[in-house]
Amino acid sequence: MPLNLYTSNRMEVLVDTLKATLQKPLASAFTKEVIVVQSRGMQRWLSMELAARFGVWANGHYPFPNAMVQELFREILRDMPDTSAFAPEVMSWKIMRFLPELLFTEPFGTLRHYLADDPDGLKLFQLSEKIADTFDQYTLFRSEMLAGWEAGETEPSGEEWQSILWRKLAEGEGVHRGRLVEMAPWRFTTPLPIGG
Repeated sequence: MPLNLYTSNRMEVLVDTLKATLQKPLASAFTKEVIVVQSRGMQRWLSMELAARFGVWANGHYPFPNAMVQELFREILRDMPDTSAFAPEVMSWKIMRFLPELLFTEPFGTLRHYLADDPDGLKLFQLSEKIADTFDQYTLFRSEMLAGWEAGETEPSGEEWQSILWRKLAEGEGVHRGRLVEMAPWRFTTPLPIGG
């Protein structure tokens, strides 16, 4: 599956470039055109623009960037599970399960203080979601830090709870995106060109 990146600061230029790229039909009418978008609104707008330019537009697949990366890794690394233990929604529930037992250890004092007045567990739920989202961002942008945590490194005093919690989450749980990038048979060694 070829991957083409087009950049511009004008949507009309991008749609015209996309139309020119899509002029040549795929080998099979049942094969979907894959176009990465950042929102459902962009998907709808793009579908309408392509329909206006072609007269008819169908069978497009519009994954978000995160989903597209997962699909690419699934193509390359065939034995990947469909659902990752490191998906934010999965991590949220695990964090919610782990935090109550960890709160009574010294590194989690700040969180213990924050959650002290939480009779119905709403704060715990919201905090777990926020931590899971932060860890998810770390898998993309701070994978070297996570690798260090997994090797036993800790953060400076006051922040070491993150490394402790991450190690607990990562224990025997397979591969997160940071490790997937290292496992992939290709690596970007030079920056991708950005055109107008």
